[in-house]
Parts: sequence; structure tokens; C-alpha cells
Amino acid sequence: MALSTYLYRSNVIFLLALICGIILPQGFPIGNALILPALMVILTITLLRFPRGFFRRPGPLLSASIRSNVMNYLVLGNFIILASIFLIHKQELWVGMVLIAAMPPSVAIIPLGNLLRADKTSVFTGLAGAYLGALLIIPLIGLGFFKYIHLNYWNIILLVLELILLPLALSRLAVDKAWDKIIEPYEETIINYSSFLVFYTIMASSRNLLINWSSDLFVIALIAFVSIFFFAFAIGKIGNYFHDPENKNTSFLLLGTMKDCGLAGGIALILFNQEAALPSLIFAISTFIYMNWLKYKMRHIINGSNNKEKNAI
Repeated sequence: MALSTYLYRSNVIFLLALICGIILPQGFPIGNALILPALMVILTITLLRFPRGFFRRPGPLLSASIRSNVMNYLVLGNFIILASIFLIHKQELWVGMVLIAAMPPSVAIIPLGNLLRADKTSVFTGLAGAYLGALLIIPLIGLGFFKYIHLNYWNIILLVLELILLPLALSRLAVDKAWDKIIEPYEETIINYSSFLVFYTIMASSRNLLINWSSDLFVIALIAFVSIFFFAFAIGKIGNYFHDPENKNTSFLLLGTMKDCGLAGGIALILFNQEAALPSLIFAISTFIYMNWLKYKMRHIINGSNNKEKNAI
């Protein structure tokens, strides 16, 4: 199946999840009970795309992961946290923003990067390095910023192990045993159903809060817009200044602007409350707009790829 068709279906699934969350929020208790396994399934299936032996070569993984961790956590994450400290007043919403800052890049950068002809090695090594970095960074951010909140820190560590380390271990086992070939024909369907469940649950939990729109929510939307579009502009300019190849610059663009909003919203609902999940929804909508803007901006690359596929057929 063409990547453009896959991403089109992903767009439809995301919009359908939001609409169902607004119209039929009664299913929230079921979604809330299933959001953890749904996130684990998404991450495990995504990691199946990493080839066998990928994590056994620490050299290239280390060098690329340093750059991705700097862009995703040190630059983008710190901007989100600092802006939230000065501009957001409600504690629950601030907690949600800190969770977004602590998240690795979105797994959606893999199919989007393929569509935009990003450098595949940079995308895979950068994403893998950021997820391995999350094993340390998420607990540290929790200890640093949530120390005044009554919270069991072991729950944070356990959740990180369940959502990062366990999917990694399961995916490597599946690849080594060649089970990924059995799962491959159903990957898209599994991810679509799981993604629908995650974003439906976040939307259903945030429905009433969105209706009572506040100045803090406007600020969150502004921070989301700036952290995505301004950083995309800045990364593009820096790449052009250093004459980076377009495919490498595209990979860094994706790694440095797209947070895993579904993961942030799921953790917020599991560890905190519905209000803490609201920022992840606003960031998810901003990221959705950004992804489609990127596809429009780089449509010459997409059209070229589609023509190559037609000629190959």
C-alpha cells in the first residue's frame, strides 16, 4: 500500500477519534482502562520496523542519538517547560505540559519520513536514541518537577518500563523469531484501531474542559504552534546554512518538532487526571496540522515518489 494512502487513512482515523470523543464521550471509562495496552501495542508494532541487529550496533546509534536527544529534550523540551512555567497558571495543565516536554519524538515520523524521503538511517537511529534516552529522562523530569505533588515515583518508573523497555524487548523477540512477518499484513489495522482508542479516550476526557475554554488553553495552543512551526523554520534555516543534504535536514526537522502526544496523554490519564491530558490533545491537533502542512509544502517530493512507484509498476 502506498505511503500516501496509509497517511491519509491515519488522518481519517485521528479525525474520527476526535469526532467520536466529542459526540460519544460515554465510552471514556472503557478507553481509559484500555489506553495502556493500546499504547504498548502501537510502540511494539512500530519497533518491528527496526531491522534485526539494529540495537546491537552502538556506534552509529550513539552519535545520532546525541543529536536527536539534544533537539528533542534539551532544546524543544526545555522551551515547552520554560514557556509553561512563566505563562500557565493552573497546576494540572502545567503538569500536562511537562509530560509533553519529557516525551520522545512521535512514532509517526517513520511513515512520514518515508513519504518525504527523509534520510532513513537518521530517522531510525535518532528515534531509537530518543526512546532509549526516555528511560532516563522521563523519571528524572518526574523527580525534578513533580516532587511537590503527592505521587508514587515508582509508578512513573514502572510505567516507563512498560511503555518503553517492554515494547523494545517484545519487538526484538518478534524480529529474532520472524514473528514480524506474520504480523506485517495486519500492522496498519492494529495501529489504526489502537490509535483511535488512544485519541478517542483523550478527546472524551477533555471534551467538557474544551467547552469551558480558558486563557491557559489559548496559551497552550500558542506554545504548541510556536514550538512546532517556529522550530521547523529554525531547523530548516540552520540546515540550509550548513548545506545539509535535504533528506538529512528533513529527518532532523521531524525529530526536532514532533512529540509523542498520544504517549503523553496516556501517561497523564494513568498517573494524573483528565485535565493533565488536555495539553497533549492540543499538541496532537497542532501536530496533525503540521504534518499535513509538511506534506503540502513538500508535495514535489511526494509527487516524485508516486511517479517512481507508478513507473516501477
